[in-house]
Amino acid sequence: MRTTIKAIVVVAVLVTALLVWAPWITNDFAVNKVIEKVGGSDARFYYLNQDMAVKDIPKQVNWFPFGRYVVFPGEAGWFVSFYGNVFP
Repeated sequence: MRTTIKAIVVVAVLVTALLVWAPWITNDFAVNKVIEKVGGSDARFYYLNQDMAVKDIPKQVNWFPFGRYVVFPGEAGWFVSFYGNVFP
């Protein structure tokens, strides 16, 4: 009985650690999901008082627990979860 509980706890900790790390959400994947969310690479975005295409805007990607955080420096940020959802 005790070993079963230990095994369940170890598996739960490993699964939680894997979800926190979320290695399948790469920087490129996160950027592509955000670009898709804002309308594609040719969509227009008002960035630092200039109207420009999304593909021309610099992007910064940071690791965040349970996913990645994609930022247009000085403007906006989106969280890409371990499940692939994008939250503004």
